[in-house]
Amino acid sequence: MVTIRCQGAMFQNIQAILFDKDGTLAHSETFLRSLAQKRSRLIDAQFPGVQEPLLMAFGVDGDRLNPAGLMAIGTRQENEIAAAAYVTETGRDWIESLETVRSAFVEADQYMKRKADHTPLVPGVLPLLQTMTTAGLRLGILSSDSPENVKDFVEKYQLAPYFQLQWH
Repeated sequence: MVTIRCQGAMFQNIQAILFDKDGTLAHSETFLRSLAQKRSRLIDAQFPGVQEPLLMAFGVDGDRLNPAGLMAIGTRQENEIAAAAYVTETGRDWIESLETVRSAFVEADQYMKRKADHTPLVPGVLPLLQTMTTAGLRLGILSSDSPENVKDFVEKYQLAPYFQLQWH
């Protein structure tokens, strides 16, 4: 068992640690901001005037992504619902709004096909994982991302030797 000191706090008898992927292991801010911008442009092309409010709702502020914003912490479904709510304000019904938003989200995904290519490891993560593994800790990934994206991320950055669990 391992003792971990983190910002003055001590945690004793630790056997395992679970990591979130996006924002913890993967630097995903640029990817998420670009995806939000693409989604909002595609929706705005069909419903002019919603791009800026959508960007604000997604948590995009210029070249920044709010770490507590919808894109950073919300699920895809939550992002779809929020976007559809903005579309309904243009006078469209809910079903049409939701279908349009889902279609735009799928189209936006096509522009950034392989997420792992756009979400590099956070600096310092690999040495940390190596140290933890050497110390005998069991490591896992717990992510709301799709199973395919988590698997692809682990494969791209050759992280399989460090993680005993990948849960999505």
